[in-house]
Amino acid sequence: MNIKSFSVRALIALFFGPVILYTAWIGGLSWYLFVTLIVLLSVYEYYDLSVKRGVQPLFVPGGILALAITSGFYFYSEYALLPILIVALTIFLFVELYRKNGSPLLNSSVHFFAPVFYGVMFGSFILIRGMERNFGLQSDYGGSWILLLIGATWVCDTAAYVVGSYFGRHKLMPRISPNKSIEGSAAGFLFSLLTAYIGYRYFVQGLRLQDALIIGAVVGSLGQYGDLFESMIKRDVQAKDSSRLIPGHGGILDRFDSLTISAPLVYLYLREFFF
Repeated sequence: MNIKSFSVRALIALFFGPVILYTAWIGGLSWYLFVTLIVLLSVYEYYDLSVKRGVQPLFVPGGILALAITSGFYFYSEYALLPILIVALTIFLFVELYRKNGSPLLNSSVHFFAPVFYGVMFGSFILIRGMERNFGLQSDYGGSWILLLIGATWVCDTAAYVVGSYFGRHKLMPRISPNKSIEGSAAGFLFSLLTAYIGYRYFVQGLRLQDALIIGAVVGSLGQYGDLFESMIKRDVQAKDSSRLIPGHGGILDRFDSLTISAPLVYLYLREFFF
């Protein structure tokens, strides 16, 4: 393990971590703005990576679509998604009809995929934070649910990194991410469950123990595939990081990739089995 790199990562996390958690806790407009910023930067990084494959992405329209999705989630919940997608898809297809840059097949696929994927996946944080309001309840437990989700993800990533660096012997998916190990992945899963249990005992409000453990299991298992998905994209374009925005961490996608799958799955679980 590179001690210097780990130290830089830790310092950045110690500085920004409390800010992110506090913003999640208070919710409201500040949380919406933070999530929207993450979505816009993620779309930009994905578009920027796609350029290496000869794609000619529409940065501004893609950003507008991503903004429309997170804004729709904040003001109208998930019900705003379908009309936004119908309008955006129609516009993107018409734009591509009159463009003469690159492959229409590749361009239209990337244009639409990036803002929809990151807008919906990361936008799920807005939906989780506003679930009680959207379902007409008076309690405000959503902040603690977000803290549990983010905390379990960070602990999972850290445990997988540390254990994998020292004890990793068996490769998890060498074709996609040669440095990840089965030992590290297993440690991430176990520590995610432990974090969920501790969270349930000391700060999570409104959830049953089984709810907290299911969230921990989702984060510790399927959540790790978000990291693998981003690694697959970077390997395809031969990039080490999605960008150099965050010292020691790379880009936004490098830091938040594990949440792309776990956040929407947790939202669906809470919507179907809790409310």
